[in-house]
Amino acid sequence: MADAYLMASDVMAEMNYDQKNLPKPSKLDSLKLSDGEFAGIVTANLSEKKRAMQTFVRKNVTVPTQLARKAEAQGLNFSATLTEALKTKLG
Repeated sequence: MADAYLMASDVMAEMNYDQKNLPKPSKLDSLKLSDGEFAGIVTANLSEKKRAMQTFVRKNVTVPTQLARKAEAQGLNFSATLTEALKTKLG
């Protein structure tokens, strides 16, 4: 039974780690159960799953010199900035 709870937690985290609007959990006393059935509480660490699911790829990019200098002067992180720009562009 312990393995079943671990697997349920892992599946729930994997299915929802990048979701913004999660459904509200059901109240246990509102569930209608038949004979032999039971309900249990399953939790999932979505932040941990998100970190585990994220992999990165190195990309070499070319930017105008003046733009690069201004960004470096402001201490901008090029990887983070490119990631933000791609997310915005891709929706």
